[in-house]
Order: sequence, then structure tokens, then C-alpha cells
Amino acid sequence: MTLLGLGLVSAVTSWLLLIAMCLLFVWLGFALVPVATRALHALTNRQLQLGRRWFGVPPTAPAGSGAALPALRSTSGSAPPLVRRTLSVLRAPATWRELGWAQLAPTFLGVLALLPFALLVHGSLGIALPYLWESVAPAFDGAWFLFVPLSSHTTHVAAGVGVAEVLLGLWAGPYVLRAQSRASQAVLGPSGTRE
Repeated sequence: MTLLGLGLVSAVTSWLLLIAMCLLFVWLGFALVPVATRALHALTNRQLQLGRRWFGVPPTAPAGSGAALPALRSTSGSAPPLVRRTLSVLRAPATWRELGWAQLAPTFLGVLALLPFALLVHGSLGIALPYLWESVAPAFDGAWFLFVPLSSHTTHVAAGVGVAEVLLGLWAGPYVLRAQSRASQAVLGPSGTRE
């Protein structure tokens, strides 16, 4: 759930960054882009830290778009520092990688992170069906539990399928979450290449 929440906050932050980029034309964006980029950078760092702590995936070395802004490149000697800093942030490849990651985080990566939890919840429902069947039968008349048609005679089969789902969720959970963390790393760039 933490990963999904982190993904949703990252998506909103990335949308705010895109809005700030659109506001560059009215000069307000020059003040907002570095702030939004720092916030997105902090969320990216948190994702990488969780990947390392929870799943044993080594983090990439973050740099370049957030708290530590890249070295200013010469644009124009007469450009104000705020303009130079914003242009420098926009030129950093890490800014664009983090923006892409933030679009994937709540969708593909968030769903991937929720998959083991969904297996556990759905499997628990299957396990509980034989005990709850009499009270929920009218609501589930003609329904299916995965590939099992539900009736008073087949709820025990649904319970067996539920046990298999719970076991699959417990077994696959660490692998799926490690894959989610590695996918985040792949989008954010391998170690040493983030600028």
C-alpha cells in the first residue's frame, strides 16, 4: 500500500511539474519548476530507499534534479540566476527520467505492487465462502469464484482455490515486489548514469 500511495503522490507531483513547465511562458514557471523538481526528486529517492530496505535491491545514486541541483551551464551571462537554475534543471536527464517514472509509478508499478495483496484478499474470500455461503447465497447466485461456479456444493472447491491463491500470494510477493523495485530502477537509470 505504501508503494501505491507513493506512486499516486509522485504522479500528482509530476503533473504539478508539467503545469509549472507550461507556466514558463508567463515567468511563474521559473520559480515553480525547481521546487516541483525537488519534490519529485525526494519521492524518487524514497522509492529507491524502500527498494533497498524492503527487497534488497541496491539503489541507484540519485543526483541532478532535486536537492542538489546540477552545475549551472553557461546560457547567457545576463540571464538571471533563477532562469539559469531552471534551465539547468530542465537539461538534466535525471529530471526527465524521474518524470517518466512518476507516470508509471501509480499505474503499472502500482498495480504490480498490489498484486500479492490482491491474491491474499481474494484467496481469503474463497476460504471464507463455505462458512458464509448461506448468508451470501442470494447475492452470489450464478456467480463464479475464478473458474468455480458457486453453489452450495462447490464452495469447498472455491475454498481450495482460495488456499492456493493465498499460498501463491505469499510465495510470489517478495519476487513481485523485487521486480517492481527493479523496474523502478530501470526507468530511473542504472547506477552511475543518473546525471
